[in-house]
Amino acid sequence: MIEGGTLNFRAARCVALPEGVRDELAGTAGPGAVFVALSISDTGTGMAEDVRERAFEPFFTTKGAGRGTGLGLSTVYGFVKQSTGAITVDSVLGQGTTVTLYLPSHPVGVATSSPVDRAGTVPAGLRVLLVEDDSAVRAVLQNSLDALGCVATACTSGEQARSTLDSGAGFDVLLTDIALGAGMRGTALAAYAQNLLPALGVLLVSGYSAELLDADRESPPKWQLLQKPFSREELARAMAKAIV
Repeated sequence: MIEGGTLNFRAARCVALPEGVRDELAGTAGPGAVFVALSISDTGTGMAEDVRERAFEPFFTTKGAGRGTGLGLSTVYGFVKQSTGAITVDSVLGQGTTVTLYLPSHPVGVATSSPVDRAGTVPAGLRVLLVEDDSAVRAVLQNSLDALGCVATACTSGEQARSTLDSGAGFDVLLTDIALGAGMRGTALAAYAQNLLPALGVLLVSGYSAELLDADRESPPKWQLLQKPFSREELARAMAKAIV
């Protein structure tokens, strides 16, 4: 809203979900499930349809270089999916945008299982070497690993991770982005790491499907691939497969 405008916040108990949201949540929302709808509306510039369709795509941004990472909405999307909810974006170019989060509502005092509980696949104390060059993404992944009961060591580059490995530190899983700035790529780091630690599980992540396809062609069968954004439950399942 460059020239000013109105920003509205709304919260409402939502029993009847919109059709598209209802279909999306069909596998997780049982009969009679109640949701809270949180909406944020502006009267700003709005989005063209091709921009709206890519709004949750990691690293996609309409801002100029150095003015945004394109990770804000993808991070929100990941949080909502981890919470077994849904998120929608309605926008009209020149008229504004409304983002609505649909989050499950639980009665006070009723214990509920979390996505981590339902995953139930990651051994407590799993030693993870986390390699991610983007600080915002690294923080989100670190929080997810902590919540899963893992012991994570975070590195910002392939070179730093290689030094950590060379120091003799032991790990059960290497979780690394494929693209790590201008330095060593995640696939090369994984090969180096498994040469030092043959039993090491490998999980490669990326926000770009083309990178994952290329990695799939290069990777040994036991390496796991995961596309961003992903939920904590999806992360747990992928790591469990990596250590089998």
